[in-house]
Amino acid sequence: MLTFFFLGALLFVFLLGVPIAFGLGFIAVMGTVIFLNPAQLSQLVEIAFEQGTSTTQMVAPLFILMAELISHGGIATDIYKVLSKWLRKIPGSLGLSTIGASTIFAALCGSSPATAVTIGKISIAEMNRHGYKPSFSVGTTVAGGTLGIMIPPSITFIVYGIITQTSIVKLFMAGLLPGLLLSILLFLFIYLRVKLNPSLVQHNSTKDVAIVQEMKVEEDSYFQDMLKLFPALGLIFFILASMYLGWATPTEAGGIGAFGALFIVLALKRLTWKGFLHILRETAKTSAMILFIIIGGLCFSFTVSSLGIPQHLSETIIAFSANKWVTLILFYGLLIILGCLMDPVSMVVVTMPFVFPALMALGFDPIFIGVVSTLLVEIGMITPPVGMNLFVVKGITDLPYREVVRGSLPFVGVLLIGLVIITLFPEIILFIPNLMSN
Repeated sequence: MLTFFFLGALLFVFLLGVPIAFGLGFIAVMGTVIFLNPAQLSQLVEIAFEQGTSTTQMVAPLFILMAELISHGGIATDIYKVLSKWLRKIPGSLGLSTIGASTIFAALCGSSPATAVTIGKISIAEMNRHGYKPSFSVGTTVAGGTLGIMIPPSITFIVYGIITQTSIVKLFMAGLLPGLLLSILLFLFIYLRVKLNPSLVQHNSTKDVAIVQEMKVEEDSYFQDMLKLFPALGLIFFILASMYLGWATPTEAGGIGAFGALFIVLALKRLTWKGFLHILRETAKTSAMILFIIIGGLCFSFTVSSLGIPQHLSETIIAFSANKWVTLILFYGLLIILGCLMDPVSMVVVTMPFVFPALMALGFDPIFIGVVSTLLVEIGMITPPVGMNLFVVKGITDLPYREVVRGSLPFVGVLLIGLVIITLFPEIILFIPNLMSN
């Protein structure tokens, strides 16, 4: 009954439109007053104080600052232009360039909607200008954006690590190979789809001539192209290597990334004082939102844990589960549905207090659960009716929403294939974390 009470309360406050953070905090306070001892409210105060003053909480703001600087500095545009030139002789080259640029930018961003919007502002207009089918252009951009929360650094991994007390460094490293696998699958899907259906990317003869002339004008040397890519690739390598080798904690790596991004945009002379103030404001807004969600989630988790709800659910699931893999599949279905309705951070904070103890009791690895949960949210974010990436990309194009959905649906199947592969072969997720442990 308590479980249904808290689930009903969550549904009620969300339907009212109350922000997730404050809804979770309100339910935690009311649950403590009604079902526990009001004196335990002091525990919620301690949770808020500890999280608000913890150095661990600096991880997200530093990586968000890095992403804002990189996005403002036009690094994504440089990456996309170089890749589109290198791949121009391959069928569907601009679509492939979109996935490639999304893969690289994801390692500098940590957010799926931000990746989709930043790359989409460049790629959609470019693909449409070159005669690509609009729904195909949008679908490719939406799919590429999903890589933003899988390839490290990932804001979702940071929140999951804090909520479940799992190593953030190992979560980052665990997301690397699955992220690259998804990128490869998207590459192959676009290439094969264009080969089988060339009308997706065919352009008229007038555009053919214009494109050839444009390529001759914009032809740069390989060395110049590498100079454009080197700042981003060098920063990514240094951040990941510093964490893998133990030279830096996630917080320190975030500081390195933010300083490196600032140095890059200053060296390229792409940062004004007005732009810098805008970057700081956006970083503060996003960081404050995430901090409040984490505090609300941990307070909610404290209340339900004190009432023994997760433990009871774990015992019930184990007692009635004939096979732990059946339970995992049901968990997959739940997260795909929730991924359609809420952002990744909120989804992790709401679900983990209930499902995480049960999954651990069934013998699943917390790092494995963190990675597959992130992929499930990615699938939900491009699944209608209300996938978040669908709406953010719709906001940067005049294409009807139904066309955005039509273009995105084929890519849902690609991500599902990726989910099946990493579920059947969890070593893909655990390989690098295990190397670190050894």
